[in-house]
Amino acid sequence: MPKFMLILRGDATADYSQFTPDDFAKILGEYEAWGQKLAAEGRLTMGQKLTDQGGKVIWPRPNKKVEVKDGPYVETKEVVGGVYILKADSYDHAVKLCAGHPNLMFGSIEVRELDFMGGPET
Repeated sequence: MPKFMLILRGDATADYSQFTPDDFAKILGEYEAWGQKLAAEGRLTMGQKLTDQGGKVIWPRPNKKVEVKDGPYVETKEVVGGVYILKADSYDHAVKLCAGHPNLMFGSIEVRELDFMGGPET
């Protein structure tokens, strides 16, 4: 069965100051419930939130060297907040499985099929 990566994106410029700690707890519960539902169906392979620690961007340079820069950048309008790997019958099926995902209240979900490049599928 094909596997798909869901890339959760959000608006980095959004103002979340109106949310209370109880609001955040409720939203987190909705994310957990969505993941638990797919896990119970045997579809969820992995789901992880990314840390708020920033990150690194690696850029290729001449002579097989690389340059490492801090990222994501302040001027970024969109941020990746987490990823899931799930099993679905097709792209259309993967999209249907995203219905009701709480991230759609705050941003988008990119759906990409995984290609194991000839290696063993795990």
